[in-house]
Amino acid sequence: MRRHWQLYLIVVPPILYFLIFKYVPMLNAVIAFKDYSVVKGIWSSPWAGFKHFELFFGNPVFWTLIKNTLFISIYHLAVGFPIPIILALALNEIRSGFFKRAVQLVTYAPYFISTVVMVSMIMLLLAPRLGIVNQALQSLGLGAINFLGEPGLFRSVYVWSDVWQNTGYSAVIYLAALAGIDPSLYEAAKVDGASRWQKSSTSTFPACCPPPSLFSF
Repeated sequence: MRRHWQLYLIVVPPILYFLIFKYVPMLNAVIAFKDYSVVKGIWSSPWAGFKHFELFFGNPVFWTLIKNTLFISIYHLAVGFPIPIILALALNEIRSGFFKRAVQLVTYAPYFISTVVMVSMIMLLLAPRLGIVNQALQSLGLGAINFLGEPGLFRSVYVWSDVWQNTGYSAVIYLAALAGIDPSLYEAAKVDGASRWQKSSTSTFPACCPPPSLFSF
């Protein structure tokens, strides 16, 4: 440690960051076992044992909550994982710098919109009477759809609005991975007579698109 104290000193700030902002707040998870009082605070509130867990597991809608949570997680993984990859691959093939930057700007901008503003925009877009989407449907001779009032449509609205907000940001990460691919791989594939799809499947996909983790949802 004396010999490499500079390296250990560099490691100290990230360790302190994780301890202070990640692990110390986890101690407040004890609130699940207490009858929380705003006046007394978390640590001074009386213990409740497994009271809240028993109420939750005994709730008639417990299995409905679990089913909906798992379904939305799998739905989000199935939709939210491939779309940023497809967008990144499409942008990587564009040779026009102006068009590429314009598409990146349009797709990346929603990431900077706060959740509150995003929800307000979705409510305005999908409003039954004055929403742009329903006005477009009515102009085509179709009936208006109450997107925000139909329980069966909530999952799609929730998942696709998140995809809309985060696809551009995720695509930038994949584009950075694409920029790090050795051009000699493409040159070698071209010499071997590989098609565009074969180049992508043998060089591009393995480099920038690792398989999703089961713990990502």
